[in-house]
Amino acid sequence: MNESTATLPLGGTRIIDLTHALSGPFATFHLALMGAEVIKIEPPGTGDEFRDFRPTIFAQANAGKRSVTLDLKQAAGSEALHRLIAGADVVIENFRPGVALELGLDWETLKIAFPQLIYCSVSGYGQSGELRDRPAIEWSVQAMSGVSSLYVDDHAEPRTLGLTILDPFAGYVAYSAIMAALLQRHKTNRGQRLDVGMFDAAWVLNSSAVVDVMAGLVPVPMAKRANSARFMAKDRRLFISFVWPKWFKTLCDVLEAPELLIDPRFADNSSMQANGEALIEEIERRLAGRTAEEWARELTQRGVPASAICTIAEAADWPQVRERKLLEIAEFQQGGERVEVVGSGVVFEHDSPRLQGPVPALGEFTEQALLQAGYDRQQIEGLRRDGVI
Repeated sequence: MNESTATLPLGGTRIIDLTHALSGPFATFHLALMGAEVIKIEPPGTGDEFRDFRPTIFAQANAGKRSVTLDLKQAAGSEALHRLIAGADVVIENFRPGVALELGLDWETLKIAFPQLIYCSVSGYGQSGELRDRPAIEWSVQAMSGVSSLYVDDHAEPRTLGLTILDPFAGYVAYSAIMAALLQRHKTNRGQRLDVGMFDAAWVLNSSAVVDVMAGLVPVPMAKRANSARFMAKDRRLFISFVWPKWFKTLCDVLEAPELLIDPRFADNSSMQANGEALIEEIERRLAGRTAEEWARELTQRGVPASAICTIAEAADWPQVRERKLLEIAEFQQGGERVEVVGSGVVFEHDSPRLQGPVPALGEFTEQALLQAGYDRQQIEGLRRDGVI
């Protein structure tokens, strides 16, 4: 543990990160923000495919980690990894189910040698069930779980996929499970296996819609609400919600349209829904004279939820983003480039989560990690000659 992480929640905790792409690295990134030392194991020569495919996303999910290259298909690489695991608290992997077993890195094997180890697997459909071996990416799991049906219309252009939400959310589920397992181990002195599936995470993320469906109701995300919608103002669309009578009254006051309050077509939520097009037309006609931001400022001052529809670039200019320290600067080890990444999203009174270093160069920590694991420099050179590192 170094001085900079000593007082952070996970200071002194070591994570062996066998993940790639997004969901697994997202989990370990947040563990690193909490002070854990995350050793990212990557294939020699190529590394995580996101290094070249999506370098900014690679930075977002891997800044502050330490990169070690090992060819796990070689016995010497597997042996080196076992020696690294001996000094670790957590191993996390997102191989296809069955691959860890082929590599001799499955939980049943490791728990014999390391009974206090916390071992987390992240996969598309989990480690059990009939879907276990089905190939998975964000969009296929959204389709299978019902998530995309909630917000991507059947008539949308075929290339409209939706938002990248399950990869990071599954990663966050893994992160929170690992945090809980570390706390539990403090009580029991035992490690355990954690099994996180994107499909399962989809149900957790959309539990409010699931519970409606299971009760025979139409889930709210599928319903179009006339009284909680995006209305066109003078320059752009404006979101306004007036699902409660007091908000509708305030909106009518701001719009100087008291006649809408007594219009029987808009007497209550059911009436508004039945006459949605007319309600939207009436409101947009009155919004046309001012900009969305002008309306949003006045409505929010009066207690009505409202906002101009912003792009991410516009949202990044809000002082709130800096005040809440949502963005941090991550530097690339090679090339001196810098990129802004999103931090933990949590404000601590003291010893706040933070980046532990730059975006790691491929294999930059390999020699140091192996020296710490008991290898000497001659052995390390041998591993290098054999293409193990």
